[in-house]
Amino acid sequence: MTIFLMVIHVILITLDEHYFNKNRPHSRYEIWSILSDGLLFMVPILFATFVKYDPKWVFLYKSLAAVSMISIIKNELIYGPLCKWERLTHACLYVLHPIILFNFYESWQNNYFQTNTNFWMFQLLYVGLGIKTVTYQVIYWNYIHEGK
Repeated sequence: MTIFLMVIHVILITLDEHYFNKNRPHSRYEIWSILSDGLLFMVPILFATFVKYDPKWVFLYKSLAAVSMISIIKNELIYGPLCKWERLTHACLYVLHPIILFNFYESWQNNYFQTNTNFWMFQLLYVGLGIKTVTYQVIYWNYIHEGK
């Protein structure tokens, strides 16, 4: 089920980034929000993927995850009028966000690197796609979008 939810998350992020975001104007603040949300999501994901589990780090992970969730919630305050399909996409992303973070926490806590290598490899693929997305966002919103 977790892998299915991660696939859905990737599809929705791609739809939002490559369809909805390109078909409407954005304020500079919204652009910075897009970039910060991606980075703040990737920090706990990378932490859970590459840092060996230790109970003393749990508070840090949960704090990073909380900051990431607060960061995406604030978007509802800054978005202007959106079509219903983009709002629905965002709602699904908001629901999946804490689920993905919790799944990475569980795999980190249960040492999937050693106990469930196949799932950990899928997480690495997800991390790679996340890094690709954040890199794309930085390049698109700072260089390509500026030229339009």
